[in-house]
Amino acid sequence: MISASKRIPQWKKDLVEDLARLMISHRVIGIADISNLPSELFQQIRQIFRGKAKLIVAKNTLVKLALDRASEVKPEIRKLRDHVRGQTCLILSDQNPFEINAILRRNIRKAPAKPGSIAATDIIIPAGETDLPPGPVVGELQRVGIKARIQAGRVVITEDCKLLKAGDVITKEISDALAKFGILPVELGLKIRVAFEDGLIYTPEILEIDEEKVSKMVKDAVAAGVCLSLNSGYPTATTIGIMIAEAHAKAIGLAVACRFPADEVLPKLLCIAHAEMLAVARRVGETEPAAIDEDLRKLIGSVEQMKPVEEKPKKEEVEEKPKEEKEEELSGLSALFG
Repeated sequence: MISASKRIPQWKKDLVEDLARLMISHRVIGIADISNLPSELFQQIRQIFRGKAKLIVAKNTLVKLALDRASEVKPEIRKLRDHVRGQTCLILSDQNPFEINAILRRNIRKAPAKPGSIAATDIIIPAGETDLPPGPVVGELQRVGIKARIQAGRVVITEDCKLLKAGDVITKEISDALAKFGILPVELGLKIRVAFEDGLIYTPEILEIDEEKVSKMVKDAVAAGVCLSLNSGYPTATTIGIMIAEAHAKAIGLAVACRFPADEVLPKLLCIAHAEMLAVARRVGETEPAAIDEDLRKLIGSVEQMKPVEEKPKKEEVEEKPKEEKEEELSGLSALFG
């Protein structure tokens, strides 16, 4: 009786050994779906990953055997076996799996719907006028659940219609309706089913991150951390400079307020003393002018000229009437009251 091992071609054994060796030597292992992927797009993706990752397509049986062999060194790799199904591509790399997934997402191509294809996202037909010509198209739209009618010579969608949900299978009627609106609901590209890195398993839900949203969250967290550090007086590498500058400013203010003659404060204290001296001299000069010498008087005068002059509101001049006119007015009043 011939053993099963002798019936396996040598090239298959060599391929399994090569795949197992690559799985062990690379930090990241990805299992990707290549269903409905055009060959030219696959070659473009291969060119993009040249020098960054190896993309290998092999029979699922051989891939599983290679995973079993590699799991002798990396036991966690065995978890990938359940994701080897359908049309599969191996991705072997030392790059971050999030970076690999981001590159793949940037190279996804939109395509028109075909019967049997899967909708990548929810498809909603909005209410409103369309550019479709009146005719049998109204009945075709109504048959797939889109409420349409002819109004003023145009085909109008009367209310929003959720035609497809993500993951729905597209029928021929729906694909024809989507083509009329120019909607491309199918995404063609290499899609990661699962990724392995240093013993961790990443699903597509984890790999699909919004970079802008995460970046904003990190910035908000950093800002909140800086505020917490400053308000609590806890010094960190980021806030120590700000805290020293704030403490320095408070120390200068305190020294000025209590007239402490520190080196940095002396110029300000001299300015304050000079201003106070001029104020005292001005008050003395108002009561005893002889006590102020000529130089100090000139100094006070130059300071006074620098001040803006406030115009005093003019008093309304009241014209005083002659005494004779006042007496005539009084006599006239007494005549009125007898």
